[in-house]
Amino acid sequence: LSKKTNSDNLILCSPSRIVELHPNATWLIIVQESTRINWSELVDLTQDFDPDKEWFIGRQLYDREPTIVHHFAFHHDPSAFKYPLAEAGIILSWPTVKRVQSRITRQQLPRDFSIDAQHELAVYLMDGVNMTHSPALCLRPAPNCATWIQPFEPCATDVDPGDLFFAVKTWSKFHTDRVPVVQRTWARRAQRLVFYSDVADERIPTVSLGVPNAESGHCLKTLAIIDHLDEWIASTSAAGLDTSPGWYVIADDDSIIGVRKLQEFLSCHDPSQPLLIGQRYGYASGHNYGYDYITGGGGMVLSRPAVQLIAGRCRCPGPDTPDDMWLGACGESLGISIVHFPGFHQARPDDYPPELLQTQFVVSFHKHWMIDPLQVYEKWFADEDDWSIKSPVDEAGNQQPGCSVMDPSRNCHHVKQQPAAAAAQLFETAKNSGLKERIPDEL
Repeated sequence: LSKKTNSDNLILCSPSRIVELHPNATWLIIVQESTRINWSELVDLTQDFDPDKEWFIGRQLYDREPTIVHHFAFHHDPSAFKYPLAEAGIILSWPTVKRVQSRITRQQLPRDFSIDAQHELAVYLMDGVNMTHSPALCLRPAPNCATWIQPFEPCATDVDPGDLFFAVKTWSKFHTDRVPVVQRTWARRAQRLVFYSDVADERIPTVSLGVPNAESGHCLKTLAIIDHLDEWIASTSAAGLDTSPGWYVIADDDSIIGVRKLQEFLSCHDPSQPLLIGQRYGYASGHNYGYDYITGGGGMVLSRPAVQLIAGRCRCPGPDTPDDMWLGACGESLGISIVHFPGFHQARPDDYPPELLQTQFVVSFHKHWMIDPLQVYEKWFADEDDWSIKSPVDEAGNQQPGCSVMDPSRNCHHVKQQPAAAAAQLFETAKNSGLKERIPDEL
């Protein structure tokens, strides 16, 4: 595959090259690193189908409601369209592979976004080949399973809380509704966290970047944050201190993050390498001008070398340029690796099939729209985050200034998690005060 190709784009799995190298093959089995295979059961499964006909076999997923992840496709009845769970494996008969080869030869490749490869493959094939569900492609190991999904496991000791810095993008409009939700949930589990805004607000507090808010894109704000972080890294180094974190997370003020799960996940990655990690999307995949990027809402994780490479080198084409796309394009030109992990999510839990989330090591969600973000945090992350040892607020929910600034010499106190009832009361108070979340602009 070309370096310009999103490796998650299943349409672009070079069918011409596959057919050329394996002209006598019967089936193409597409798996991922988490897929496990029982070969005898897999052979038995394929023998139930005529290999001379077009087959597209997978473990079916379907949307419960129209979702922005799939651009609200099949909105009249989203459950009617079935698509495969890629981690359980996808099986294509050779006539189906040749159909894809022929179509790519005859038509231009898509010039738009690659967001959910498994759904996009099913849409690409739907005019001629509908997916056939097989229960032998399993979520977990069981008798008669041809494949199953190996759950994610941390690789080493969790990343230390002090080695993880959170930069939360906000602006004055959301200081009284979104920011309190972050403070009462995952910010309590973050040892180092700063809210960056268009104004300085001592009540939170926020750091003013001197950048006016943009209605969309936010490129100038994000690059200003990265420049600010780079200056801090340089100052600690010049002072002979090795206190700057190895990891930096740029999140939105409506991101919902499991801090402990993020610490576990990052144990599998080397902070000394230039990395940009999160949920990877692709733009114009397969074209020379295409590129991958980490979508911003679920959190963009940068290693320290990535911050240092981007700062001063990636300048925004315009104030409303999409920050995540520009970081991907510019980062690629600087040799920064774009690393995908499916546990990061650009949308809400309701936007994904429950069976899909069941198989994932969930790290984050995004958006407060038409959900209770406090309930989302309680369901997905609160139990894990109880194990975190430091927090920037006390038991009464009052912020301790020494815990939320960049000075690591100040200590944080041990605290208990705020009871779920109090969190629910906060949400009700916000709703009754007219501070309910607005419908996002992109909807």
